Formats: sequence, structure tokens, C-alpha cells
Amino acid sequence: MRSARTHIYLGVENADQSALFYEALLGGPPASRHSGMTVFEFEAPPLVLTLETHPKSRALAHNRFAFDVPEPEHVGKAAVALRRAGVRLRLQDEGIEARDPDGNTWKVRFVPHAKGCSVVPIREEGPR
Repeated sequence: MRSARTHIYLGVENADQSALFYEALLGGPPASRHSGMTVFEFEAPPLVLTLETHPKSRALAHNRFAFDVPEPEHVGKAAVALRRAGVRLRLQDEGIEARDPDGNTWKVRFVPHAKGCSVVPIREEGPR
């Protein structure tokens, strides 16, 4: 039985440049590339990520996501791949944090009791 996939659409300034970031982050190449559009599809994490060139991507809202992994080695592999791709990393207690070329924040977090890899949006907590 196929698990439900998370679908994420991001408007990007340069689909090729952003694809390099996501290839390093997710550990695999895109499933397809078309004029101005790149699509990543993965079973683990269950994800469809669509990057589409948008002329004003810097004006779009920046998103925050977490890539939760069940083994600490996954954090290490992502960190090495992202650094090799020239991405600046921020170390955190549970993993790493990086920004894609358009300013979207991604965390790779070790979650010991996770049943597998997953991608979840991170909600900003407002003032109480």
C-alpha cells in the first residue's frame, strides 16, 4: 500500500539552482524537468516537490519545513551533501538547518521514534 505523499509547490527564481539544493537535501535527482519547472518525487520521504520559476519569487512568502529522519546518519549525509553543494548550515541540537536559494528554511531533524522519513511544515509561533 502506498502512503500519502506530502505535496509542496515552491516558486523559485532559478529552477536549476534550486534543484541543486534540493538534490543535495533529499539525496536524489529530480523525477522530471521541463521548461522552468522541476519535480522531485520520493517514496521516502513520501514527497512530491515542485519547483517552478517565478519572476518575483523573492517577493513570495518564505516557508519553513522539517525533514524528519529516524537515524542520525541521515542528518550527517544531508549535511555533507549540502556542504558539498556550497550551502551554509546552522547546527542545532536535533540536526541542521539550511536555507534554499530563495530563502525557504529547511531543517533536517533526527527524530528517534519516527517510523520513517517525513517532511512537515513548521508553523511559526506567534506572540501569546
